[in-house]
Amino acid sequence: MIDQLPENRTLPDDVRMRARRRVSEGMNPSARNGRPILIAAGVSMLAAGAVFAGQTLYGENAEVAGPSYQQNGQFVGKDRNVVNHVEPGKVAPDALARCTAAAEAHPPAEQWRTIATSHKNGTVLTAFRGPTGVFFCANTATTTTISDPNPVKIEDGRRKVKILFTTPSGTMAGLVSPDVKFLSLSRIADSGQNNTMPALIDGLFLAPSGFQKAETGTKALVNGEDFAVRGVQKPTASVVDRPLPPAVRDTPEAARLADCLQDRAVPDPDQFALGLTAEVSATDTIITGRFGDLLLYCRESGHEPTPGMVFDVDDLDEVRGETIAAMPAFYDFKPFKVNDKGEYYDGGSTGYAAVGLVRDPRVASITYVRPGSADVPAQLANGTFVLVAPLIDRHPDARVVVRDAAGTVLETIKPKDVP
Repeated sequence: MIDQLPENRTLPDDVRMRARRRVSEGMNPSARNGRPILIAAGVSMLAAGAVFAGQTLYGENAEVAGPSYQQNGQFVGKDRNVVNHVEPGKVAPDALARCTAAAEAHPPAEQWRTIATSHKNGTVLTAFRGPTGVFFCANTATTTTISDPNPVKIEDGRRKVKILFTTPSGTMAGLVSPDVKFLSLSRIADSGQNNTMPALIDGLFLAPSGFQKAETGTKALVNGEDFAVRGVQKPTASVVDRPLPPAVRDTPEAARLADCLQDRAVPDPDQFALGLTAEVSATDTIITGRFGDLLLYCRESGHEPTPGMVFDVDDLDEVRGETIAAMPAFYDFKPFKVNDKGEYYDGGSTGYAAVGLVRDPRVASITYVRPGSADVPAQLANGTFVLVAPLIDRHPDARVVVRDAAGTVLETIKPKDVP
């Protein structure tokens, strides 16, 4: 059986979203018998970070470290290779050229064999194999980081993980034993804010969007077993091969954005320009930044910024159309209360918003519309937007309407989970 679980592990985005929706549905203030709330609290514990391994998340190919768990059909996660956009045997010509230019103690490029490329949240990570061993190369918009070839092999045994490559911006890669079907990595000192679920391919793991300071203490959850990973080296130095001028940071609002970027696994952090600062409640403020097709999201609660997170436009699918793309964002969190029966109630997030990128320069307004309710306009600035609206209610006629400056409708979007 699974006898250890990390206290604060992040579920895949799609699983966590479904869980939080179930929490919202279960927390009906009029329900005073505690039963629906107790069920919701159980889901909330998953949404808050506990990981359960095996078929419930990853389908039939996952190894279950103990008795099977009932599949309720609700919490089925996406394949990690899909989430991390893995392309086996492929590397883009530009990425290969940059990696070749940065290579020093490497065999000639014609001897490199591309194992796979994985790209996520602004980083392209490629694994190569040559006559002197495996090596990895990470490209961001401005930097290239390449490891030396390493002939090391994974030790014999089960549930083996060896981290061979990390970068200053948090990219990670290494080896796994053949039995590994599920892998999650996190920093021991702060697993809640620093964790990743890599792709697994050909005896390797690839995490283009990981976490920093892995060498200070990293633990792995492998097929249900949690343990410390030994021998993690310091990050490989990056080469700035595509320099760009930094974004302007000369206003108080831009300084708040910079605070969100401190000690975070964000590629090219100096390039993110301020989008907008949106006060969404008496206690919470959402801050956005943008660099190309990357969105930076940060939430301030009580004037303290939560760590910023970067998202690629490809993964913004809560409200997605041709003109805009947005992710879900929760705010106004409060702790659960517990009654004398040990039942949880009256807690969790009480606020919801869609936060995203404007993809069409003609966009002048974004509005949530629903029959019987007042229209809700979004705040827009510098190619980003925040729409505070009850999208989580899943009203069948709810829509997001996008207009140009003349009021002409450019697009009407059905939110992701509207039936």
